[in-house]
Formats: sequence, C-alpha cells, structure tokens
Amino acid sequence: MEKQEAIREIATKVRLLESKRTLDEGLLTFYVEKLVMDILGYCHRADFPDALIYSAVDLILKRFADEDASAGSELGVSSNAPLASVKMDDTEFKFAVANIDPTGCLADLDFATLKPKLNLYRKVVSWA
Repeated sequence: MEKQEAIREIATKVRLLESKRTLDEGLLTFYVEKLVMDILGYCHRADFPDALIYSAVDLILKRFADEDASAGSELGVSSNAPLASVKMDDTEFKFAVANIDPTGCLADLDFATLKPKLNLYRKVVSWA
C-alpha cells in the first residue's frame, strides 16, 4: 500500500482503539508518519507491506502507554528510564540523563524488537 494510505490506516486504527481518550492529533500524526518512514527506510521500500499495519498500531499504542507511564510516575521518569547513576562503596558514576526523553529511548528499543518481522519485507540494496 502507498505511504499515505498506510499512515491513514494506522492512525484510524489507533483512534479506534484509543476512542475513550482524547488524542493529540498532531502528535498522533507525527508518531505514525515517523514510524512509517522508519519502516520504509529500514526495509528499502516505497510501498508499505499490509501485514505490518497491526504491528505499527501496536508500537504506536505502546508509545502512548509509555508516555502515560512516564507522566504518572514519580518525578516524571518511568521505571524503564535510562540508568542515571551507579554506586558501589565510595565510587559513584552519574550519567547525563536529565535531558533524555525516556519515551523516545523506549520507542527506539520497541522499533528494534520489530526488526525480525521487518526483515521479512526488507529488500536487498547494492551499494556498488
């Protein structure tokens, strides 16, 4: 299916499943477009495989769930957030994670879990 058709189809299904809450349409459109473009780029395709529609819907719903979990947790950081510090005895390492959006990190990890399925539709590219 064409890119724009895939974007419409995914967004429609997400709206259906999230009908009990008000979604930010701009954010939904951005997430769906980004995911479709990431999938097309990873697979080296111009057309979106029909079989990936529901996988894309699942990832978008997970993204919203991660945002909800992050917003509802202590200090606005979910339990799945990046490691902030490690301490053992008198040695402590602190990492700069204050400016990291944990939902963005989780979205990247979620996309990585989709790669085995995407590999079924990935086209071989020659750089010669």
